[in-house]
Amino acid sequence: MNNYIKINSRLGKFHLNVQLKLVNGINCLFGPSGSGKTSIINCIAGLIKPEYAKITINNFMLNNTEENFFCPIHKRKIGYVFQDSRLFPHMTVMKNLIYGDKLYKGQRKIFHEKEIIDLLNLNELVDRFSHNLSGGEKQRVAIGRALLSQPRLIIMDEPLASLDQEKKNELLKYIIKIYENFKIPIIYVSHSTTETFLIGHKINFISNGKLAFQGEKEKAFKYYNKEYNENLTDNFLQGKITNIKNNNITTIKINKFNIYVVAKNFKVGDKVLVKIKSTDMVICKSLLKGTSALNYLKLQLREIIVEEISVSLYFQFNNTLLKANITKASLGNLKLKVNKYYIILIKAININEVMSFNLI
Repeated sequence: MNNYIKINSRLGKFHLNVQLKLVNGINCLFGPSGSGKTSIINCIAGLIKPEYAKITINNFMLNNTEENFFCPIHKRKIGYVFQDSRLFPHMTVMKNLIYGDKLYKGQRKIFHEKEIIDLLNLNELVDRFSHNLSGGEKQRVAIGRALLSQPRLIIMDEPLASLDQEKKNELLKYIIKIYENFKIPIIYVSHSTTETFLIGHKINFISNGKLAFQGEKEKAFKYYNKEYNENLTDNFLQGKITNIKNNNITTIKINKFNIYVVAKNFKVGDKVLVKIKSTDMVICKSLLKGTSALNYLKLQLREIIVEEISVSLYFQFNNTLLKANITKASLGNLKLKVNKYYIILIKAININEVMSFNLI
């Protein structure tokens, strides 16, 4: 399928200039507020008419300013899920779900009411009104309504922003199910690194109206850990649970390294996403005896960047880089050198953000 997006347009004082190629999977647009993520999807949806654009989804042309072509919004067949559900309060859940049917009456349906209701677990909600629904229930209905509009593309703009973590995890499961069941391309906009790395097949970092990076998850980890300017302290790694002890000490294999964490609700074989803060690492020139830290890694120092307040150290960790932050005083005391090997200590109890890919 040809899914191609090229936009070059001034939106007030903001200049949007991006070129994206979507995969037939979940395409994440990640970046801080004001980076241009929502402007991109609004151009795709037809809510913004850009100065210059070529946009093709599933071989269907949406915009081509060179040929003075702009497909009307109602003919674009895009299901748009907003941050707030935007359900019609005077309609029942069922009437909200089938609202888009009238646009495609007589056309062959790809998505049918019963399968969408079953998929999103909406059977007990269909006769209720939106004001009686929780935030997570409203978003499930909004996703169902978007699917029943028979779209060739789903756009989700921060759909989990207003939900607590438990509800976020629940909705992520449904979003994954949608792709697995229907293989429809999804554009998922978020400023949550965890959501982005958990569900993204292709990850696009947007910065100041431009595409700073695009690629698959493994390369995106490396970019985020080292190159992404907005990332001050986080390292994201992907691993697999290999052992769980009775005291909840869990072993995570990350390529050739083992990381120990205090965790529960996992099982051996689970694939997990691990976040390690750069400020939780202790750098040693030699292995200490009698330390409480369970994690000690011998890694090669690849780069030292002295910043205004602290120092960022980048160590080779498998095929990515692990960032550690120390003070300038510590750098002076240790006299660290690039390409030398050092010991990194991390307390298992400090690695408290571990999410299972199996949850979604």
